[in-house]
Amino acid sequence: MACKSAIQCVPQATREEELNVDVLIVGGSVGGIVAALELKKYGYSPKIVHTGPLGGHRVLVDPSQEIQAIVARANELDVEAGFFDGSYVYTNGVRYKVKYKHLILATGGADVPITFPGSTKVPQKTAEEVLQDPPNGLNVVVWGSSEWGLKTAIALRRRGNNVVVMDNSAYLRDVKYYEEVKSRLDFPIITSARLTGYKSGALKYRVKTVRGKEEEGEMKVDLIVSAVRMVNPYVPMKMGYRVFYSFELNSLVPRRSVYGELLSVDESGRAVGGGNVYAVGHLYGAVKDGHVVDQGRLLAMYIASKDGLEDAGRVKDALDKFLVRLAVEANWLYNLGNRLEKGTDGTGRYVEPNVIDVPHWASYWPQLDELEDVVICPCDGTTLRKVLDEVKRLNSVKELKVKITHEETDLLRHLKVPKVSFGNSVCAESVCIPYAVIILGAALAQRPSYFIYGKPQMLYEIS
Repeated sequence: MACKSAIQCVPQATREEELNVDVLIVGGSVGGIVAALELKKYGYSPKIVHTGPLGGHRVLVDPSQEIQAIVARANELDVEAGFFDGSYVYTNGVRYKVKYKHLILATGGADVPITFPGSTKVPQKTAEEVLQDPPNGLNVVVWGSSEWGLKTAIALRRRGNNVVVMDNSAYLRDVKYYEEVKSRLDFPIITSARLTGYKSGALKYRVKTVRGKEEEGEMKVDLIVSAVRMVNPYVPMKMGYRVFYSFELNSLVPRRSVYGELLSVDESGRAVGGGNVYAVGHLYGAVKDGHVVDQGRLLAMYIASKDGLEDAGRVKDALDKFLVRLAVEANWLYNLGNRLEKGTDGTGRYVEPNVIDVPHWASYWPQLDELEDVVICPCDGTTLRKVLDEVKRLNSVKELKVKITHEETDLLRHLKVPKVSFGNSVCAESVCIPYAVIILGAALAQRPSYFIYGKPQMLYEIS
């Protein structure tokens, strides 16, 4: 098996066996490790199967003492490098048909490349890739002003690289962390930036000024490092769970309860619980880094209570305390959790937002004439042009001129859109599909899930 990341993963096996575990934990994130340690106290024998560094991306740059201590305790657990595809575990050349009582998805987020006109010509790596073997003496652009982006930039600057942080967000994505480290930052941070091309070692970009105008710029760049993190929806999609766009996370996420239990969606569109699959982590479980440990402990308590090993009242008290902390420290994630569990306005149904822009990629208000050559599948280099040609065919038009304006709302509402498919590979399903549907949603003012599951037929009817 060759699985360095979601983008570089080819499950392989020479024989098949069976594997029986009471709790299978997929992913070596801190939340998964904490949940496993807590479950052992109840008498479970959890097994962790993971790719990438144990402890996740947090261990790559200045991990806290708490994180280091948690990862060090992983030697108390049954941990194995491997990959889970929703049915089988691949490890050491063996494909195991796995049976479990509970399944915890602790895969967290994954760094993904950014795409913009000409992005295939520029040397690019993800933060997770570059931090495992940092370069020195290069001109580096780190894309992303989140805590992860700033940490990546600081680490690369320490290695003697010339660093610039860029982001298309008008504001820093993590002001709190920036305030903690700003005295140590000796590199520029450019916000409201849009990358427009790369040629002969020079990166071209535009920056929106406070007056709403754009100024053009150019800089010599040896390497772009993407600190953009997306939820990896591979396993839920393979298991039949529906995923929906969340503007808070800029990702596709499955619906889940506040405990982390994944919810299936019935024919009426309402979420249904009572399953045995759970999510934990700062993106997958929709909490911030500082809340992951508490969430891992809470999830273990909840699983134990379902099996009669923990008092339900104690679990409810622990949940209430956790939600209070989340509401105070990350109210936007608290609200997202409520919508994922209870539906929009408590209806039970989740109303997926339209994508009015592409939050992580280098485009504010994308126009189709600029996007046709944009790569929407980093796995094989597929461009947006291919999908747009299919949109033209479905709608019997020679040209697409889509603008997000009130006058054309009805036209966009009735635009027929195709289902996207990039083959049956880990990279295609974990990266290309989320990439494509978010970018297409932005370009065509559609809901991303329409490109995965199809658009309601009634929207096709024009009176």
